Amino acid sequence: MRCGRIMRRLGLLLFVAATCLLWAFLAHAEEQETRSFGLVVGTNISNDPDVKPLRYADDDAVNNAKLMGELGAQVVLLVGLDYESKKMFPEIQETPPTRNAIEQAMARLNQMMEKARSQGQRPIFYFFYSGHGDVDNNRGYVNLKDGRFWREDLMALLAQSAANENHVVIDACKSYFLVFDRGKGGERAPLSGSLIGDKSSLPTNTGVVLSTSSAADSHEWEAFQAGVFSHEVRSALRGAADQNLDGQVTYEEAAAFVWGANVSVPNPKFRPNVFVHAPGEKRADEAVLADMRATRVDNLVVGPGVTEHLYIEDQAGRRLADLRPAPEQTVSLLLPKERPLFVRQSGSDEEVELPQGNRLVLAALPKRVTTVARRGAEHVAFRSLFSRPFGQQTVIDYRNCPPEAVEIIETHRDLTWLRRGTGILGLGAALLGGTMTGLSARESSSVKPRTAGTKRKEVNDRIDRYNIVAVTSYALAGVGLATYLVWTLWPEKPVEIQVMPNRETQVRISVGF
Repeated sequence: MRCGRIMRRLGLLLFVAATCLLWAFLAHAEEQETRSFGLVVGTNISNDPDVKPLRYADDDAVNNAKLMGELGAQVVLLVGLDYESKKMFPEIQETPPTRNAIEQAMARLNQMMEKARSQGQRPIFYFFYSGHGDVDNNRGYVNLKDGRFWREDLMALLAQSAANENHVVIDACKSYFLVFDRGKGGERAPLSGSLIGDKSSLPTNTGVVLSTSSAADSHEWEAFQAGVFSHEVRSALRGAADQNLDGQVTYEEAAAFVWGANVSVPNPKFRPNVFVHAPGEKRADEAVLADMRATRVDNLVVGPGVTEHLYIEDQAGRRLADLRPAPEQTVSLLLPKERPLFVRQSGSDEEVELPQGNRLVLAALPKRVTTVARRGAEHVAFRSLFSRPFGQQTVIDYRNCPPEAVEIIETHRDLTWLRRGTGILGLGAALLGGTMTGLSARESSSVKPRTAGTKRKEVNDRIDRYNIVAVTSYALAGVGLATYLVWTLWPEKPVEIQVMPNRETQVRISVGF
């Protein structure tokens, strides 16, 4: 009896242990099965002729795509490069950011995500945009090469995503309105840890990271050669925001990092404000924005004991990341394989050249005095960026910072009704022409053999006027309907989509009708 009880208890313990081990194995397997895909869009131009082109939105798009590749994602890059960027990135195959290109790229990515799911993997989708944005009648939009990309367009794109989770990062003026819609103008509503707004059309599995509130502008800085917000987000995703060193950057860590980098800028006009909304029902401190644990790139360990504002540049002077850790903070940064890379201290002539190696410790590397002069005059307002060290206290202070407010603005409607208007004009003109033809026929039938000549002349004059109006109306109808049909049915050119599986290989895929 006693032996039987012991055996039963032992069996129960073995069963519990086996269950725990199986649960741990499944949890680990789930982490390993995650696979990332990205659609990165960037353009300097605006469809408003009164708005000046940006300088670095195209560079931001390329750098976003490169970083996503380093993080293990398969990426489609839609960008039109200006003259300087073509020289800076000669290896980039340009695919202009148009509506047709976005639709075809998303269709291709969905195929890849469905295939990943069929192989037992968990697909994650990232959408990055950098460029001009604005609001029209409380409808947010960003600019593409061939027109505006509206809030409802983004919602439709996310609704068709085959991913388990979507992450949206937007660096554009008034980017809040590209995601959320708020009622009447002139109102202000509080905004804290999570975004407020009409979330009804935002898929529940989607998280967003935005550069501005409703009426705020995004800024570029020559020292970064990038949008301030985009560069700071990339710095965060490289690991500078991984405050607890668990290999993952949460929404809260990324937001706290950007907030801490900008909080010392004295003029609110130049101070980027990051707003985050985690996917699903997750809290911002538990929702993962970037997972670096499975990456196969090099790492640079900084700290503890480092308090200076440091930045990393490549041999072309392109800035990869900025950081200023707290004294007790240790940072592990992802590095591309390409060398040379340089670590520099802001305001100092010293630099550290990073050698090859998959795990480099900054404190163990020798310093030298740089012979390269600092380029240009830095904007006075932006010299305060990264004045505050980033660490656990920054996350706490961000969590407890006073809520922002979203200002609702009213603007005039645009001319998106023009195509529909040409169709309505054509139908109206055709109806008028038919009416005039009918009136002319009625006048003609009213003439009898015994009708007086004077009366006949009056009738003929009316018939001539009706016919002139009818012919003019038919001409307008032809032009209007032809314009509408051509505008609607004209086939768009096939788009060549370049899928970048990772940082080492590129696959070119031709996508057409």
